[in-house]
Amino acid sequence: MDIEGENLEKTKEIETMQSISSYINPNTRGLTSNYKNTAIKDKETYNEAMSQHLLNPVEDLVQVLKTPIKLAKSSSLSRQNNSVNIAEGQRIRVNGGHVLTATAHGVEVSGGDNPYDTQSYVKAQRMADALASMLRNAGGTMTTVAHSKEEYARYTEGITDVMSYLGIDTSKDFTVNGMKYSKNKDGWYESEANSDAQAAYEQLKANNRTYQFADEKTKKQIAYISDYYLQTVPESVKAAWQETLEETGVNPFQTDLSSTLTQLSVEQDFQTGGNDNIFGETKESCLAAINKILERIENPLAAVTDERAAYQQQEKEFYTVLASKIRE
Repeated sequence: MDIEGENLEKTKEIETMQSISSYINPNTRGLTSNYKNTAIKDKETYNEAMSQHLLNPVEDLVQVLKTPIKLAKSSSLSRQNNSVNIAEGQRIRVNGGHVLTATAHGVEVSGGDNPYDTQSYVKAQRMADALASMLRNAGGTMTTVAHSKEEYARYTEGITDVMSYLGIDTSKDFTVNGMKYSKNKDGWYESEANSDAQAAYEQLKANNRTYQFADEKTKKQIAYISDYYLQTVPESVKAAWQETLEETGVNPFQTDLSSTLTQLSVEQDFQTGGNDNIFGETKESCLAAINKILERIENPLAAVTDERAAYQQQEKEFYTVLASKIRE
């Protein structure tokens, strides 16, 4: 074949590769080239095991704004305790003669010494918006007070300004309507309830990266994904897999990282036109697959982050023990 012919063949090969469609295999959270692999193997079990959301869902902002703010029963201020209670109807005089009035549906801006001083009004309105978000947060009707760094910056600036007019020192912990606030590592005001929830969430994530400390839903998720990959293996291998889970305490399918098994499964899928069965049907084929997994862990195709490196060490332990049990 001449050079022109070789180039034509290469072009056709590239075009063929580019034309392969990609689908999500919901059973493994990986990609597949075969649409048939997108069928959920067991809908009832899938719905119970694979619908895990560790983070809170996005708030319905329309509903949040319709919900009345839970304000304090009466207004009070304690500079000694660096705390303030804001009740309905409380008026706070701020810049340029503007007045902020707390209501069950927000914080209203009125007054103003100079109706043409737009800059002064914008500042007062920023304080009103920030205070309304904080009051909703303190009352438990709003979880997220901002959705971007820019919004958090405006919120923080507004709260700092309005609290200064009340005589509250925001450089240290302060309390609004019974909820304590402080600055987090990003310099944004965070409620005690939110920091407690975040700590609990981080602990939950850490637990669910393991098998022994994972919650029941995560264990069901591990079982579901495992069952997909082990569909055709001998019963002795399935038993060895479960024993390895319990003995090592490793979760081989962590939610926020792609497993090496999944990566190899996807690669085989695209090479074969949809065959993602890594383990095959015999002990020998299972051991061969494990060797591929361990080899990939030792020789990754791309740079590895510290987080992934730690995960791969867990994977290495898991598959090393699994191989040993299969050989027994």
